[in-house]
Amino acid sequence: MPAPPPARREPVTVRISALDLSGSPRLAGCDMAHVRALAEADPAGLPPIFVHRATMRVLDGAHRVQAAILRGGSEISAELFRGTEREGFVHAVRTNAAHGLPLTTADRKAAARRILRDFPYCSDRSLAEVAGLSAKTIAGLRRRSSADAPQLNTARLGRDGRVRPASTAEGRLRAGRILREDPTASLREVAQRAGISLGTAQDVSRRLRNGRDLLPVQQSEAAAAARRIEVHSRTADGAAEPGTVHRRGTPREVPLERLPFLRQDVALRSTNTGRALLRLLIAQEAMLADGDRLAAEVPPHCLPALAETARACGRLWAEFAESLARREQAE
Repeated sequence: MPAPPPARREPVTVRISALDLSGSPRLAGCDMAHVRALAEADPAGLPPIFVHRATMRVLDGAHRVQAAILRGGSEISAELFRGTEREGFVHAVRTNAAHGLPLTTADRKAAARRILRDFPYCSDRSLAEVAGLSAKTIAGLRRRSSADAPQLNTARLGRDGRVRPASTAEGRLRAGRILREDPTASLREVAQRAGISLGTAQDVSRRLRNGRDLLPVQQSEAAAAARRIEVHSRTADGAAEPGTVHRRGTPREVPLERLPFLRQDVALRSTNTGRALLRLLIAQEAMLADGDRLAAEVPPHCLPALAETARACGRLWAEFAESLARREQAE
């Protein structure tokens, strides 16, 4: 949960003039028809309002306060909350979504967006329980908000209180670095330092020993897709990729944008050669998705040899592309 429900405290009597009514999650403010209905009810049958002690902001019960004012009262029964304002807002949303005059869908979504900003690592399900929305709706709000707040997609705090990465891709790469730097490290230690499960650490170790990509195909493709989206976004804004030179009148190309089409081609996938080519291209796309970061982590003494090898691979791919072009022209 973003914040656990507060412990119940003995109600106290507070002066209405000392209260701040600006903390309600209701976008349209109080519903006066509901206020009048509460004003006609027996005050003894209404629960105490919930107030943030440090600021005297009403977290739950604004309608009851307005009803008391309408009755001519100057005091009201209240429970005082001694946590932070952010935690108090979570409680206000939780209680308003559960009883009294229901929050509108717009109110709940606005509240969920605010809680996402304050508690970016809370899971979709835990926030859905607080806001009275579906986990699918929370996931959609998170996606739309992550452009301005990238941390919303890095990790999740589950309902059990444990923090888990939203994706194990970064953890896998971190585990690979740890194993390269310290081959004697135990897998349990690697898992703990990289923030991944022991089973994932074992898989990374096997892949490293076999010279395979540390990321499963799905995660490699997701990283490459994110890179394609970033490139599309930059070119749409007219900005060139760092380190590239764009000649006027020539279109900017998105790396390997036709790879999904090739992956679905039955004829290519039906031969050993075709499958081998696809594996090589997928590995290349994963490299393009995070090439700058990978380059920054190469040991200094390996830089010249790796740069020369990469350039040689580039020349080989260029020669292969020329061979394909010549065959295309011949046919």
